Amino acid sequence: MDFIRRWLVRRDLKRARALEGEGYIELALGAYEEALEFAQPQERAQALRGLGGCALRLGRLARAREVLAEAVKLAPEDPDAWLLLGNACLELRDTFGADDAYDTALKLAPDRIDILHAQAEYYALKLPAAALEAGKRVIRLMLEKPGEVERLRFPRELPVVFLRNLAVEQRFVDETIAWFGELAALKSWISPVALNHKGILLASVGRLDEAIKSYLDALTLDPGFDAAHFNLGMAHTRKRDFDAAKASFSVYARLHPTDAVTTWGFGFLAETKPDVPEMTRLYTFFLERLKVNPPSAPVIGRLDISRGWVKHAETVLEHSKRHLEQDHENIGPREVTGE
Repeated sequence: MDFIRRWLVRRDLKRARALEGEGYIELALGAYEEALEFAQPQERAQALRGLGGCALRLGRLARAREVLAEAVKLAPEDPDAWLLLGNACLELRDTFGADDAYDTALKLAPDRIDILHAQAEYYALKLPAAALEAGKRVIRLMLEKPGEVERLRFPRELPVVFLRNLAVEQRFVDETIAWFGELAALKSWISPVALNHKGILLASVGRLDEAIKSYLDALTLDPGFDAAHFNLGMAHTRKRDFDAAKASFSVYARLHPTDAVTTWGFGFLAETKPDVPEMTRLYTFFLERLKVNPPSAPVIGRLDISRGWVKHAETVLEHSKRHLEQDHENIGPREVTGE
């Protein structure tokens, strides 16, 4: 009977992991719950960790924290369970719980890049200077241990994007620009990445000529770094060099012809000119494209686009529509009928 029980549990866990890996999170959650029925403590800890991870991804935060708290009781030496528990607590703004979970995870795995990055995000809420240093440490470890990045399937540009956003929010721009310059000098995969994000930071403080140079330097090192073309378009638009902006956006458009981002860039160009009819057409088309082909988070992370970019397009369209309606109301009957 125990053999059958173990076979059933292993089957359910294997199915749950396969479903989770394919992105069927709701189905995976159900499979993890089925595995709990016959699981013994060690197996139960694995099922609870998987269940908690799925609940976290689905936004069921209270449920995630509940099952992950049980998981770490059953397997207190499991850094992955502690990491997930910390993430759940952080999403729930339970800073004490997040702090304790991340500290425990790092005691068990002191140099785990994903845990250190999660802790840096936690520090950003309370200790921005510590978050900056923690983010730098994550990047240094990624460069020292590329095999660990691959093993964890950790998105290696994520800490760079994190530092860029932190720099803008906490006014660490000059310091971060200088550090990105140091990274660019390393002549590794991170060089064009650092130059691209350095350019975004420079553009954020109005240093547009320097930003353009940084993007061009990124393309010199890696001609396939397509995000730099879009970012060049944004910088040229802000400089009101509309021909250069159109040329840069056009290069990006040829590489990504069905991408919603492409349409947004041309819409921003039309708005800045301003060319209201063209802006309205492009932003409307952008919102339609976004529904069927939304860009991934890694793609957005490379681009000089604010977090409220979608809302910006919606607001501009709403204001444009309102002005058109008001103008129509202000036209007299003679002008409308032509009499």
